Amino acid sequence: MKTHLPRMGKFTKRILILTTTLVLCIIQLSKYQDSDVISQVLSLEYVNSVDDWPYGIKFARYSTEKDSPVDWKWLKILDKLLIPGCNIVDIGANDGDTALILAVAAKGGTVVAFEMGTAIDMLRVNKRLNAHLKIDIHHYAVSNTTGTVHYENNKKNIFGDSSGTEEITSNTSSQYEVSSVRLYPFLLEYYGKEFVDNICMVKIDTEGHDAVILSDMDPKFRPRVLWVEWYLLYQFYDWDNAILEDDDWCTQGSASLFDIPHSLGYQVFSPSMPLRRVPGCQTKHFVSDLLLLKNEFVKTIGDKLDNEPEIHLEGERIGPPKF
Repeated sequence: MKTHLPRMGKFTKRILILTTTLVLCIIQLSKYQDSDVISQVLSLEYVNSVDDWPYGIKFARYSTEKDSPVDWKWLKILDKLLIPGCNIVDIGANDGDTALILAVAAKGGTVVAFEMGTAIDMLRVNKRLNAHLKIDIHHYAVSNTTGTVHYENNKKNIFGDSSGTEEITSNTSSQYEVSSVRLYPFLLEYYGKEFVDNICMVKIDTEGHDAVILSDMDPKFRPRVLWVEWYLLYQFYDWDNAILEDDDWCTQGSASLFDIPHSLGYQVFSPSMPLRRVPGCQTKHFVSDLLLLKNEFVKTIGDKLDNEPEIHLEGERIGPPKF
């Protein structure tokens, strides 16, 4: 038995043609706009290139920056821990390399990116290049007090030179005053309770200030995931003379990254799969980042992540530095 479909009327045909034409025009216009934005970004003297990343991401690089490919294994780890559509906070967002990954991991949620340093310019550029991702930028320092702090970009790194420190763009200064905010009060006032309640992760990378920010977390604010930096200098008994702490001892800084999370109701894991706890703050257990999971969340997942395929970040540093 044949089924006869109703014929499409002239009006319906015209609507379909107009709709198709409009969609094609929008796509073409979007391509032109993207091309125009990229051209404008490349005209900036401190931008060397705009790279194509997965997920339709465009990433602008500094003119003097060394190539450092992004590690997409972050996504594989976070995909097992986060709620699709939740919001994420990135404290110490730098030029946006992690904020862009977190925006993908949020799967429709918003990334709140804080950056107090001179990298703020490149962070704004990379947000502009990726209008399809939800990223809010705040040029503030996050701390345990509100007020003003002095920013100065003249630090030497562990190897005695300036490589790996922030680049200074043409329209920023290496020294200036920047406002500081407390995380939870700021988020609550700026975004509201519904938004804050939907925050599932806070990433902190503030060159040794992470413990201060953690210690100021409000009792009403407990995201299921915290990702913090185990500051490299915490492995040294005497930093000025490059003397490492004994393998079986903890420096005060290292101890704070374990004691504070435990007091807040978090357990300390290595940011890798299968999920494994970091045994302690002793120098021999050093990893470059720490994955802090809320106690209630750990109970929920149980042993589900204990037998996952191996996933390790490419830049992961395990154990004390070698000289």
